[in-house]
Amino acid sequence: MTQRLTFTAPAILAPQPVARAGETIDAGPLESLPAAWQCDLADDSLTWAPGVFALFGVPREHRLDRREIVAMYAPESRTMLDYLRSHAIATCGSFTFEARIVRADGAERWMRLTADTAHAGGRATHLYGLKQDITADVAAGVIRP
Repeated sequence: MTQRLTFTAPAILAPQPVARAGETIDAGPLESLPAAWQCDLADDSLTWAPGVFALFGVPREHRLDRREIVAMYAPESRTMLDYLRSHAIATCGSFTFEARIVRADGAERWMRLTADTAHAGGRATHLYGLKQDITADVAAGVIRP
């Protein structure tokens, strides 16, 4: 017998306006989650909390383009992201993995990407979660991606 595990994110991570580039975040739960992000699957538009802009080295006023951001992922991380993202969307599931990115300034960073889906009528409508900088932990050997 196969058991299906379901991940339910805390309500604080549920899709909500995070902040579009150039906007400020209202005080509230996201102030304690500076690494929050979401992607509207209808048009692949991204919304990020300030910590995600900092992780990627992207100015907060920068207009986010998912294709440009995905290009910052190292090839092996991009391949894994594509696989996990597609599977999560198809199954209304979730995933977590460590990814290597190369920022526009050439600096390499490691992040733990946690994602879940919001869905309606059995179809995924949004991906959302956290992007946490784990560069120091990887460098110290605490995390081995």
